[in-house]
Amino acid sequence: MKIRHAVFALLLLAAWPCAARAADPAAATAPATSSSVLAQAREQYAQANFAEAAEMLRTALRTGQVAGDDVNQARALRGRCLVKLGRRVEAKEQFKGVMRSDANFTLDPTLVPPDEMEVWRLAKKEIDAERLEAGKRFPASIAVLGGRGNCVNQDIVDLASSSGAGLAPDFSEDVELGYSVRFPLRPELSIEFEVQHLRATTEDPLPATRNAHTEYTVSVTPVIVNLVKAWHTSPRYHINLVGGLGVMPTQVVAEYKQTLVSGRLTPSQLVGHHLGMFAHGGLEGEWMAQDRLAFTARVMGRYANSGTLTWPSNSYEIYESYEQSKLGDRTADFSGIAATVGVRAYIGY
Repeated sequence: MKIRHAVFALLLLAAWPCAARAADPAAATAPATSSSVLAQAREQYAQANFAEAAEMLRTALRTGQVAGDDVNQARALRGRCLVKLGRRVEAKEQFKGVMRSDANFTLDPTLVPPDEMEVWRLAKKEIDAERLEAGKRFPASIAVLGGRGNCVNQDIVDLASSSGAGLAPDFSEDVELGYSVRFPLRPELSIEFEVQHLRATTEDPLPATRNAHTEYTVSVTPVIVNLVKAWHTSPRYHINLVGGLGVMPTQVVAEYKQTLVSGRLTPSQLVGHHLGMFAHGGLEGEWMAQDRLAFTARVMGRYANSGTLTWPSNSYEIYESYEQSKLGDRTADFSGIAATVGVRAYIGY
């Protein structure tokens, strides 16, 4: 009896460590760490067990046994194993996945065999081509621009200078405003619909209290269709060639603020108008502040002429007894150089 008890006690002591491990769920189910999985896969690779290493890494990636920076290390090592197994197309796609995840990830050619580096370089070439094409793809966008430009309007300045009191000052322009919406036609070519608003003012040199004192305002609203060609692109900067044609509704107002009617000062206006032509072309630069937001600037040369204005009476003299002040065949003109800055929001894909 004593012998049986002694044998039972020995068996119980021998089984105790196994029972303790089974009673601890954490110990029984503790997963391998990322570093241990990678270490095991590298050991298998070093022993030329490429199929075992590739399968181990595939399972670990699928089940989340590797995380953080180790994910791309595991993908790259699996790609190397696939090269050794002759599965070069799969290896290339594995390498491309690494590059899409981390653009700065690279393999060391002093440590990686030439056959694996060859597939890596093929993958990188394809990724670079994808990135170049993506950089040329401009999605739909909207923009708001503001700036300054030429506003000579010499015909109207000559009219203001015909009062007999000397030369009128050149026109002073308000801030030019523009609004546009742009749509891609091809990767490097977009079409844009733009509306601008240009306004400039001057006045004759007569004293403001004189009845004949006249203020002049020229307003134009060009409606333009542009073609935009990508000239140089990078992830952060774009330089585009822009050219467009459009129509330019024009209004010129000659206003008397001291008109005396029946003993009362009653402002009065003469209004000329015409539908003119607008054309411009130049360079546009963009800096991508965010993926969908860019700061943009343009320098453009433009033709912006109203054509002959239609007045209530072309023979009317703005300044009585001064024949050169007849309205006649006047034109409004904003031709010259314009520079604008603004923001563009990309709203497409």
